[in-house]
Amino acid sequence: MIFIGITFSMQFNNWNEERKLKQLELELISDLYVDVTEDYNDIQKNIITTEKSFLRPLKYLDSCLTTIQPVNQSDLKDKLQIKMGRSSMSMNIGAYESFKHQGIALMKNSRLKIKLFEYYESGLNQLNRQRESQSEFGDNYIMPLSIKYCENFFEMPYSNYLLLRNNPSDKRVINYWVRMYEFNQYINKKLIPLQEDLKLEKEKELIANGIDPKLILQVAETSKS
Repeated sequence: MIFIGITFSMQFNNWNEERKLKQLELELISDLYVDVTEDYNDIQKNIITTEKSFLRPLKYLDSCLTTIQPVNQSDLKDKLQIKMGRSSMSMNIGAYESFKHQGIALMKNSRLKIKLFEYYESGLNQLNRQRESQSEFGDNYIMPLSIKYCENFFEMPYSNYLLLRNNPSDKRVINYWVRMYEFNQYINKKLIPLQEDLKLEKEKELIANGIDPKLILQVAETSKS
């Protein structure tokens, strides 16, 4: 009887430990799900904001600079601007850092692990490198051009536009600046399928364990307010 009691106690302890580990795994997946969902929403907004606030005015300026003849002031549809800056993205990595330090062995879903590494180690790192490169280029080249040609930091008087047209090296800088924003958009758009795959895999895992992903997001939103 004593032997049976010890065996039962060990089985119960093992079961209880496995239950705790499973609970920790699901909590980690829930946190990761909230993070990537916020990143996904940010990227959608960033693409729109970058196109409207940065790329559109820069492309317009670049097109005016590269036409054969100068654009007449009366023909300008919009104000000429040298825009710099970027839209914000939270890049939530808190849950992923927890996963790297204590959750790799905890997580049983190998497909989910692979998708996590693809998104965080490849996708977000590439975006970070592009941001750093763009920020450095902006500080070293675009800021001086803004000071040289613009008033109120962004807006360019027509007389300065004519001066810029006659400066081939500065025109090339503007053209390259446009290309950098276009590449930034390219990387943003590349992240979307990675985020979608990651979200879907997490949703499957949560639903398989009786957890409603929508409820997870609602709780996270409520905790912020």
